[in-house]
Amino acid sequence: MPPSPATWRARVGAKLIAVVQRMLFWYTPQIRQFHCETAAILGKTSELLEQQSRQIADLQREIRTLRAGTPVIAATPGDGAGLPASFEFALQDHFRGTECDTSAKLAVWFDAIGKADGPWLDVGCGRGEWLAMAARRKQPVKGIDPSGIAIGYCREQGLDVEQTGALEYLEKLEDGSLAVVTAFQVAEHFPIHYLLAFVQMAARKLRPGGMLAIETPDPANILMGSHLFWNDPTHQRPVPLPLMEFIFGHYGLKVVRSLHLNPFPAAQHLPYTEIGLIKSVDELLYGARDYGLIGRRDG
Repeated sequence: MPPSPATWRARVGAKLIAVVQRMLFWYTPQIRQFHCETAAILGKTSELLEQQSRQIADLQREIRTLRAGTPVIAATPGDGAGLPASFEFALQDHFRGTECDTSAKLAVWFDAIGKADGPWLDVGCGRGEWLAMAARRKQPVKGIDPSGIAIGYCREQGLDVEQTGALEYLEKLEDGSLAVVTAFQVAEHFPIHYLLAFVQMAARKLRPGGMLAIETPDPANILMGSHLFWNDPTHQRPVPLPLMEFIFGHYGLKVVRSLHLNPFPAAQHLPYTEIGLIKSVDELLYGARDYGLIGRRDG
């Protein structure tokens, strides 16, 4: 309210505005900082969403090709796209964290799967964290992995493992012979044709009531879908949760549970999450990096 014309109302209004400005001087910089941070977050989110949309469009084109009748490839995926075996193992070691960290992340799966008597198979056993944990629980489990270095590492720990591909090993088993098949951080390494063949084969080898449990990076997390996923050059494509659910159902597995796993550390989350918009953006950026899916063979 301007001080002129020099009316009594204008003079009083100008004084009141000056008083209010002095009262809010301590808060105004925080409002400005909040506005700047919000604008930066929304701008970055827009860029990441555009990148993710392009990746989803590529995946949709590949799915349309499959529907057009492209035959399913039953060959074992390449061994790390030609990477030296020692480099590939070190790469997995680096990005998955320590064995203690990985064991802590996998522990939730024992509660999710529950008690399932009978032989278990772990596909892509890597360093063997899951095998060691299952052995301590007296659960009969065998691990398979195409990496000779991973298999040697597991054998040094006395674990039951075999160097082989997933389909190559499953084909040798009798139908209905397994209680549980697990594949943690493995599906993203499979070409889509191989993933379909793997789920189909695993469903055949499960006994009625048997379960297939898969954990894989979640592209619904913007940071994961846009660039973190590609830190590993042996990754093929991220598999969105709705697509994985459809694959399970198509091959006779009833989805009984989904899990949102491994969010970013609390220190990396955004401030002001008490505001709805910021909370939604925070979940998209710093929420669960992976998802888990459990499918059960009913018949």
